[in-house]
Amino acid sequence: MKVAANTEIITFSSSREPTVDLPLDVLGNWSTLHPTDNEWRWLIEPAAFHTPLPRACSHPDDAHTPFSSTCPHALWLLLDLDDDKWASYATFTLRLSWAASTPVDFEIALYSPQEVLARHSDSEGAPPHAHASVPPRSTTRSRFARIYAVHAGVATPTLELEQAPSPRSPPPPSHVAHAVHATIPFIVILEPVYAGVLPATLLPTIGLLIPIVLVAVALVPWITASLEPCVQQAREELKAETFKRR
Repeated sequence: MKVAANTEIITFSSSREPTVDLPLDVLGNWSTLHPTDNEWRWLIEPAAFHTPLPRACSHPDDAHTPFSSTCPHALWLLLDLDDDKWASYATFTLRLSWAASTPVDFEIALYSPQEVLARHSDSEGAPPHAHASVPPRSTTRSRFARIYAVHAGVATPTLELEQAPSPRSPPPPSHVAHAVHATIPFIVILEPVYAGVLPATLLPTIGLLIPIVLVAVALVPWITASLEPCVQQAREELKAETFKRR
């Protein structure tokens, strides 16, 4: 079985900032990623083809971008980086993975709590309401991620294409609507980065490669020494054959 996937990755550093009171009606529908639950699978409905990614959920009058989770083209997440298990890490990576045959473009935007509060206040025109869903702290490293999805065109050919319209003519409206409104599965993973470059999920692979490399390094001199007589003999035979031809 062959598996192919696309990936969108954003690596970021998170320093502590003053906490703010964010409205419960905003955060109440947002999922949280944290050390003990850092990987989720979601379904998302891509916005129409040619829609600019940052405006996938824009209000019709472009006055504001709603924070509500009712927009089917975007997903908001709270990245809880204050857990003690991640206290020693300063750099993190947020990774999206989806099937390579899926014609979708993703984009990730990160916001600090202050930025979310400011955007919400601007869009609502009213001061936010305090909530108690997050324990109060003087500072926080938590961030908010907004994931956009936009339809990218024609799907990779599959067996189902036998029923697709002829490429010489545009597909009927029903076909377009089905392509746009179909939900796309994707996986989101939040993890710390070791030494600023190595995601945690790669550690097992690195751990497997290290002993293999060490064994290879130890065996190379022995293999070279054992083959040296054969190489020397081949050189002498080649010289003798060359001398005879002369």
